[in-house]
Amino acid sequence: MDSYPSVSVIIPVFNGEKHLRRCIDSVFACGFEGLEVLLLDDGSSDGSAGILEDYEKEHPGIVRVFTHKNMGVALTRNKGIGLARGKYILFLDQDDWFDKDYIHTFCQAIESSGADVVVGGYKRPDADGRIVLRRLLPGTGHYRYITAAAWGKIHRTSYLIENDIEFFDNKIGEDVAFSMKEATLPGRFSFLPYVGYNWFLNKESVSETSYKGFRENVGLFRYLEKLGGFDYEDGRIEEYFVLKAAYYYLMHSGREGTPGKYKEAYAEVMGWIAGRYPAFLKNRFLNFGLPGETLKVRLAVCILTMIHRAGAIGLFARLYCKGRDDSGTGPAEADGTGPAEADGTGPAEADGTEPAAHE
Repeated sequence: MDSYPSVSVIIPVFNGEKHLRRCIDSVFACGFEGLEVLLLDDGSSDGSAGILEDYEKEHPGIVRVFTHKNMGVALTRNKGIGLARGKYILFLDQDDWFDKDYIHTFCQAIESSGADVVVGGYKRPDADGRIVLRRLLPGTGHYRYITAAAWGKIHRTSYLIENDIEFFDNKIGEDVAFSMKEATLPGRFSFLPYVGYNWFLNKESVSETSYKGFRENVGLFRYLEKLGGFDYEDGRIEEYFVLKAAYYYLMHSGREGTPGKYKEAYAEVMGWIAGRYPAFLKNRFLNFGLPGETLKVRLAVCILTMIHRAGAIGLFARLYCKGRDDSGTGPAEADGTGPAEADGTGPAEADGTEPAAHE
């Protein structure tokens, strides 16, 4: 039996029968003892519940299954944190999987470093088994802020509970709010030069479509307010991340929209930004990006800021948006929470090809 302390793997599930066995099997393939696996069924209507029951019977005392009415992935993960008995927590989404050395590697890292959070990298395999993206942070600069997904990391359970670090119950940004609160607290972070998390490129997941087209009740401004409410070490970092989250929303929602709706949404969102951060255009991170980010992201932020400064958003919208102005696409609404988001995969996708709007 391993000498490592116990680990809780939290897996939210919603209608995940297609890939669920691959996901759970990858946990047991790690061969880690002193493990518990929390399977939280968020009101699935497919065959997921039966699959979860099979694993609970096969691994009594290790697998714990909890079923509840649909309440969304954020509240489901929060429930998992409250139920966790392990000293450490790993998050895993139902479409994804661990490499065989994943749990051992992260446990060794957090034990040896004494950290509260250890941050590693991730891979992006597609349905054909091709790795379309491999991401490993440099381990310097502001790396603790950059990967805004909760997976690809190991978390000290007491750190999450004692600091009330929870996922944000919103249609977008639930992972980002969790990770940014975690990163802005004075906890001990450690970097692990290891890539063992497989973030599956699943075109069918809710998280792949939640930003496409301007939709009502996505809670955009609620999300931006949340991001701006943490205790950043530098106010310019807060300003930068809030603006980048706004850019991400506009770019990914606007791609399927119309030029007219894009300009309408842009005016609303950037008006909100200017009201909260009137001097945001003086932020030096808009020109050079945050150290540790990919060149692609840094260039995107820089170019979008240049377009804003030049007042060329109308021309940009005509070139960028796929929709036509008579298509009836709805404007961006940014007020409430909307119905529960229940995909169980969790958007660890937040900025194009990177997790949760920050890479």
